[in-house]
Amino acid sequence: MEKNYKLNSTQIERLIPDIGFALATDMITVAGKRVDYMVREQPNREDDSGWIFYGGGETQEYIDDSNNTSLFSVNTIANYDPEIIGFLTYPPGTEVERNSEGDLQVITEGLIEPEVIFMPPIDKGFVKVTNNWSFNVSSRMLKRFDKGSLVIWRPGFTIWLDSYDTNDSGVSARVESILDTISPKKIDFINVSQNGMQKIRYRLKEATDGKKQDAIYLFAVTESHEIRMAVYFDNQQDISEIVKIWDTLQYSDS
Repeated sequence: MEKNYKLNSTQIERLIPDIGFALATDMITVAGKRVDYMVREQPNREDDSGWIFYGGGETQEYIDDSNNTSLFSVNTIANYDPEIIGFLTYPPGTEVERNSEGDLQVITEGLIEPEVIFMPPIDKGFVKVTNNWSFNVSSRMLKRFDKGSLVIWRPGFTIWLDSYDTNDSGVSARVESILDTISPKKIDFINVSQNGMQKIRYRLKEATDGKKQDAIYLFAVTESHEIRMAVYFDNQQDISEIVKIWDTLQYSDS
């Protein structure tokens, strides 16, 4: 029997990387309910994420009927309910349930938060990437929290971003600290005062896994905050995108 899904293929957007397939009940994909419970089992094949999603209200009889469950990419289910995105990197054995306040939460005891956490993507245009820093991007980019850093990326273009409180050390001292760490192999070096910030930019050709990798480093320092970005790119045309980020970078206290 053909099902009338709430979302068609033209409505599915890329929200997360491709992490494989998952099972979801018709309560979500046909009835349109939010995910009420999700569990990650041990995958049994390479393209299996292990995730199973329930919309709530499924009886055992309902679950036992395979016609009420379908296989989807995890990205598709994230389109039905983006709230699941922050839990998708938790390991097999994880259970997540919607609480009385209506929020999803991990209910498995003893789990440590993964080093990598997916986040909703950013869209084309002027975006606030942290509480204090914003800049302009030319296309939708995926986002994750990765080992303490914010990572914004699309294929062939990755920004590693860290922001700091300067702890009243002053702009000059922070800039001097940055300059002391810069590789002598830098090219296209720029150090300017702009829009109330001291900004530094330079380019390097680095080696990653035995291959050459283009990188541009961006820094900005204010009296109270600092941002550092390492941008890795494969296409020389992406340099204009990096320059746009540099030119549009803004700081706000709010």
